[in-house]
Amino acid sequence: MMRTQLLSTVILLAAALPAWAADPAPTVPPDQVVQTSAKQLLTTVAAKRDDLKAHPEELYDIAQKDLLPYFDFDYASRLVLGLAWRNATPDQRKAFQDAFIKYLVHSYADGLLKGNFSDRDLQVAPWNGQVTDNRTVVKTKVLRANAQPVEVDYQMRSTPQGWKAFDVTIEGISYVLNYRNQFGPEIQAKGIDELIKRLNDESSHPAAPQGGGQG
Repeated sequence: MMRTQLLSTVILLAAALPAWAADPAPTVPPDQVVQTSAKQLLTTVAAKRDDLKAHPEELYDIAQKDLLPYFDFDYASRLVLGLAWRNATPDQRKAFQDAFIKYLVHSYADGLLKGNFSDRDLQVAPWNGQVTDNRTVVKTKVLRANAQPVEVDYQMRSTPQGWKAFDVTIEGISYVLNYRNQFGPEIQAKGIDELIKRLNDESSHPAAPQGGGQG
């Protein structure tokens, strides 16, 4: 499905933010972070697409390296779990974060390959914020052949390591809220430990190399 492939792409693009994490202050404007990081990731995937389709675990490794340092998973996990985060033990929080990261990587890596997007398909709107801002939204559009562009907003926050993304909104649908709505009832019915087990189980099965997965 188009939305699945697009969601797959933009979340992994957000995961690549920012490429400037060694900088102790968020001096690089967030729109430039999105533009440069997206171009770099899409160019790399396009150049290795055939190899990555045959060996998807290599893309999982690439995404894993980007997700951990450059996406604010701690903050995103708090938002996704909501009250359940406050009620969870430190061990449960850590276990959920690890399982959630693995689940996202395995869920969306294939979509990044099947979506067949390039850096030319992404338009990033100029950022008009201030360097003292703590949060911002970087607005982008993903161009599609014979279809209207899709509006994609990156929710970002300033951290000591630079600007980091913590949510992606596609045509008004937030991935954080989407997963909160999915996980909330499951936690109420079965508990957070069962959710963690399911995420780990589902991400332990690599997808078919090409053509066999769902769109």
